[in-house]
Amino acid sequence: MKRALTSLLACGIALGATPVGLAQQSGTAAQANAAPDTPLAPAAPADRLILSGDGATLTGTNGGGGGSAGYLHAFNADALVGVGLEYQKLDGADWAFGSLNAAYSHALTDTTRWDVHGEVHEGEGHTAGSFFRYGIEAVGAGSSIPGGFAVDLEERQIDVAGSYGSLPKATLSKVWGTHWLTTVAYAHSIGGNLNTSYSLARIDYTGAYFNVLAGGSIGRVNPVVLNIDGILEGQTRHLDEFFFGVTKPFGRFDLALLADEIDLEGIRHFTGTLTATWYLR
Repeated sequence: MKRALTSLLACGIALGATPVGLAQQSGTAAQANAAPDTPLAPAAPADRLILSGDGATLTGTNGGGGGSAGYLHAFNADALVGVGLEYQKLDGADWAFGSLNAAYSHALTDTTRWDVHGEVHEGEGHTAGSFFRYGIEAVGAGSSIPGGFAVDLEERQIDVAGSYGSLPKATLSKVWGTHWLTTVAYAHSIGGNLNTSYSLARIDYTGAYFNVLAGGSIGRVNPVVLNIDGILEGQTRHLDEFFFGVTKPFGRFDLALLADEIDLEGIRHFTGTLTATWYLR
């Protein structure tokens, strides 16, 4: 079970700025920290190669797609560093960026852990023949709490296609038994022109043969926060989002399929993402 929670953290670190809205930005560090009140045995460290491809639709356009490649190195059971590359195209816009991510966790007591994590995504894009910068940086810290809870606080700086600002987020996770994990998060922008505020709820099931996640978000969101760059010109819109994903482990190989539907005041953006993860020794 601990490997499954650690895998959630690994995917979030290696590919932190995903093309699927807020689905994979919902407290990965807190999820990894959340654990029942039993002694914590760190998972055996394993490097990971993570490849993904996605296809997208957007109301009134021809849609698009993209892909990413990431490598996550585990120095030990506590320290992880990841690098990645991602490319996306949506209608007349395209953008690419590189990522550098790191996380460190350590035991506070026999049943609690704390962590710090950070990520940098830097690149550029083009829309209608114009160039735009792509820059997202984030730092955060979290800790598990007796009772199977975990909290995480994150500060995210966004500067993409003329939209910029700070987007702090607070996340609370809770483990129920050995199979279920629930997560809630709230983010509210400060400064800049993001004008973003959203709430998110997510539930994860970890089983012997497959893992499932489902959830949704509601609020007001700038399109760049959802990685819809250069299309909707940064105008904040009301958000309704639902996502559902299934992961099937195959020994040292995991295959995950995630569907994400976003409704921005009648403008619908759907993304389907297939991700393959190899656990290397």
